Amino acid sequence: MSEFTAKRIGFLIKRSEMTLDEFTRHWEKIHAVLCQKLPGLRRYSINIIDRGKYPRVAYDGFSELWFDSVEAHDAAFFSPEGVALLADIPNFVSDLCGVVVTEKQFIWP
Repeated sequence: MSEFTAKRIGFLIKRSEMTLDEFTRHWEKIHAVLCQKLPGLRRYSINIIDRGKYPRVAYDGFSELWFDSVEAHDAAFFSPEGVALLADIPNFVSDLCGVVVTEKQFIWP
């Protein structure tokens, strides 16, 4: 069982005028820095998808954010840091689908 009870996954499609490198650079150098400031965030990762290699995949990447609870997740996104994070999304993303999931771990260090 996960030590965190709330995990948010965001499925992202880059802006059409951006290259994958530009999208990745913005995500790593700007958006991820903002995301790391979210109060209560326990773990964070981004995953880049090369749609040239995997053309059937509908997304250019996905993020994973772990929180201790759904309440902690909600508080983070309503905080000033969360508002700043959400305001940055249109700078590099044309579409984002965010979901809070139940993670079931089978092999985990």
